[in-house]
Amino acid sequence: MNSETNVVAPKRGDRVSMAQQEGVFEVADINSLMQTANLKLTDGQGHITRNVPWTALKPLAKK
Repeated sequence: MNSETNVVAPKRGDRVSMAQQEGVFEVADINSLMQTANLKLTDGQGHITRNVPWTALKPLAKK
C-alpha cells in the first residue's frame, strides 16, 4: 500500500506559502528531478529561498 500523498507540481509564477516560514512566496524556479522549488519572497526584497520540497508548499488563491 502506498501511503505517499499525491504532490502537485508548482508552476513558475505560482504564489504559495510554507509551513515553516511566514509570508507569501512566488515560485521562481522548479527542479522536477528533485521535486524542489526556489521561492522568491513577494515583499520586494528579492530574497530567494532555495530547494524547498514541494510537500512543504501550500498553494494560495489567485487574485
